[in-house]
Amino acid sequence: MTNLSNLFLRTALLFLGAGIAMGIFMSLSQDFTIRPVHVHVNLLGWVGFFLYALFYRHFPHVAATRLSWTHFGTAVIGLPAMMAGLTLVVLGHMDLGLPLLLGGEFVTVISVAVFIYIGFAATKAEPAPTHREVVAPAE
Repeated sequence: MTNLSNLFLRTALLFLGAGIAMGIFMSLSQDFTIRPVHVHVNLLGWVGFFLYALFYRHFPHVAATRLSWTHFGTAVIGLPAMMAGLTLVVLGHMDLGLPLLLGGEFVTVISVAVFIYIGFAATKAEPAPTHREVVAPAE
């Protein structure tokens, strides 16, 4: 079985590479038009996916659920679509970019909502024990 944490980590590394490449391109060309894309790729892609990887590494029992895989699927579809749409919008292609941007944002919002649900479910408080445990003092 594929490890969800590793998939999120590897995807985060791809976003890191893409974000760095965008930064280098902007620096060399002195054209910072795609700066919003660069920022979103670094923050939501590199940092966000890296944090998802750490979460699923810390809660491996949660990573095996169908809902967690739904989270991965929506995250990996939504963010690239949103970034492609944003790139087209900032380059002046509103007719092509806006639908892609809005669709990607919609899928990304679903992804984040699924993760919030997963996070709350995984970290819910344990019920209080019904009996009092007696622990003998250490000698």
